[in-house]
Amino acid sequence: MKTFSEFIDRIFLHEGLLARLRPAEPLSYELQLRIRDASDAVLGGGRAIGQPEKFALVRGGLLYAVDAIHEAHTIFQEAKDDLGAYWHGMMHRREGDFENARYWYRRAGALPCFAALHRAAGEFSADMARQPGWDPYLLTGECERARFGAEENVTQLAKLQLAEFEGVFDYTWRQCGL
Repeated sequence: MKTFSEFIDRIFLHEGLLARLRPAEPLSYELQLRIRDASDAVLGGGRAIGQPEKFALVRGGLLYAVDAIHEAHTIFQEAKDDLGAYWHGMMHRREGDFENARYWYRRAGALPCFAALHRAAGEFSADMARQPGWDPYLLTGECERARFGAEENVTQLAKLQLAEFEGVFDYTWRQCGL
């Protein structure tokens, strides 16, 4: 994984990040509080934030990573752009609200980071590699199947979820001018 700021890099060292497809509670309430209470300067590593209106998505992404999806939801629903819509779709998929996830993916459209997501996912998912590009609908459909009993691919789905997160988080970071 790439490096961001000291605070964020330490969060990413915690075991269990994004291991659950449908978390019922945060991975750690302590991590959730640390993310909530950190200033933008701490999150950004003291760097100037070029796009402060997008920076809330960085905090939302961190909350998403530690399974604090309800708090992340509050942030994502405030975003009015394609990137915020995509995060919103990711969050609804993890809530198990698959149709709502698809709605937000349609609103987001294709993001510039999709080519990198497709390459990363294709390294360990033959299904994703066969697609012409990153396909959030395929991942959502497979997560929906797992939710209703088809659990044979849960480990691979968690890897896809992590690859998606890493790519979208990195893209979000760069969109903030960091």
